[in-house]
Amino acid sequence: MRNNRLQDKIFRTFVLQGLLIGFAVILGVLLTNWLLSHLLVQEALERETAHYWQLVEENPSVQLSNSLNLQGYLFPRDASAFPWRMATDVADGYHEVKADEFNSLYVSSRGGQRMFLFFNRSGVNSLISLYGLVPLAVVLLLLYLVLWFSYLRARRAVSPTIELARLINMLPEEKGEVDLADLLPMSLDTEVAMLVDAIEHYRGRIARFVDRERAFSRDASHELRTPITVIAMSAELLAAKPEISAADLKLVDRIQRACHDMQELIDAFLALSREQGDGLRTERVDVCDLIAREHEGISQLAEQKGIAVELVCHSSLLLQANKRVISILVGNLIRNAVNYTDRGKVVVRVGDGQVQVIDSGRGISEDKLASIYEPHVRGSEQSRSGYGVGLAIVKRLCEQNGWRVSLASEEGAGTTATLRFA
Repeated sequence: MRNNRLQDKIFRTFVLQGLLIGFAVILGVLLTNWLLSHLLVQEALERETAHYWQLVEENPSVQLSNSLNLQGYLFPRDASAFPWRMATDVADGYHEVKADEFNSLYVSSRGGQRMFLFFNRSGVNSLISLYGLVPLAVVLLLLYLVLWFSYLRARRAVSPTIELARLINMLPEEKGEVDLADLLPMSLDTEVAMLVDAIEHYRGRIARFVDRERAFSRDASHELRTPITVIAMSAELLAAKPEISAADLKLVDRIQRACHDMQELIDAFLALSREQGDGLRTERVDVCDLIAREHEGISQLAEQKGIAVELVCHSSLLLQANKRVISILVGNLIRNAVNYTDRGKVVVRVGDGQVQVIDSGRGISEDKLASIYEPHVRGSEQSRSGYGVGLAIVKRLCEQNGWRVSLASEEGAGTTATLRFA
């Protein structure tokens, strides 16, 4: 998963700001260096040239500057004293040259005379470094220190939120075991405290909702067991009477199968009401043996429809799980296959950590397949068997135990249900 931690986002933001500030400062330093060492020097030489022309007009024999950083020559008057060889057709204006220690030249023409001013720009570069670059470096350092201090403050500001997220991940599932506010320091920011209160309120609502759902599933299942047991026992006594007719015996058989289906449904609801893993007793389960026993209970329904249920165990499949849950899962899948198969057979294959139930029935349309796990959705409206909650229960029980169920179907060609335990 991509890293989206809040602290990392803040760190990346401040690093980006630091890089942009550094780039802007370096660009400003280079631009300042160029402006000072070229444009300002050129402007100063222009002013010096205008000043010397004024002096020459007042006194044609006046000597031009001859200092360490600036030397001037007036042609043709000072041609004999000119120390360098230079083309006579040098254009007026500013030039960069190499003449001993001088590296800047400004040429100006007036009244048949030409004035050459040579300037040593190296001293200006040193001054720029001393009075320009050093202060800029100090400013950059201060900016980075302020940026680092701001990052620490921002990290400290979001640390309670990050700690809150960590604690939420560690919270037990039961609301009453620990209170989130007890795990955090008393001095919280107002926003964080409001967030804690909102989460606690929401946790309380969820806990009450879950408690109500579990209580209803447990109580309803318990209350339903008694009348179903009475009906099942009465049907069994009725079927044992010797004077019962064949037609009445079929009706009693339907009652017994309906009682069995209701008992399976009650057991499924009870299993779903125990969300915690320790709510169900686990044992070592041989899936092939369990399916064989389920096969005996379903074979009568399959025989009445004229279809065969075939069990194929490629390899032994042993699980540490609740036997009743596996029985509910496999029983639902096999009964669904039998209910939606009018001819042919149903094959149950066991091996490679999975159980496959393959039928040659009506199949499921593509649009129905997308919503087949929703309650009260049937693969075909032609069948009225069951209550339309079988696959929804299978899906929830698989999610509760960390297993997976999938359906592959083609309308008119049959369906393959795969239950993966690995």
